[in-house]
Amino acid sequence: MSAAHKAVPAAPAGGPTQAAAKRTYTVRAGDSLSSIARLELGNEARWRELYAMNRGVIGSNPELIHPGQVLTLPH
Repeated sequence: MSAAHKAVPAAPAGGPTQAAAKRTYTVRAGDSLSSIARLELGNEARWRELYAMNRGVIGSNPELIHPGQVLTLPH
């Protein structure tokens, strides 16, 4: 068998799939979108962006979030 036909090592586990993993946050009692944005995104004004990404989870009222809801965080 020539060198060209030798097996090529597989890509390391946790390659691109892990790098593209979504960041999430689980809502706790007392949280608000602005407090989550301040804590996780460094700017409470980004609460609108957080809401836009999670409207399907939160519903039509951004002031009504519930402990246990899992929100996707923007990069």
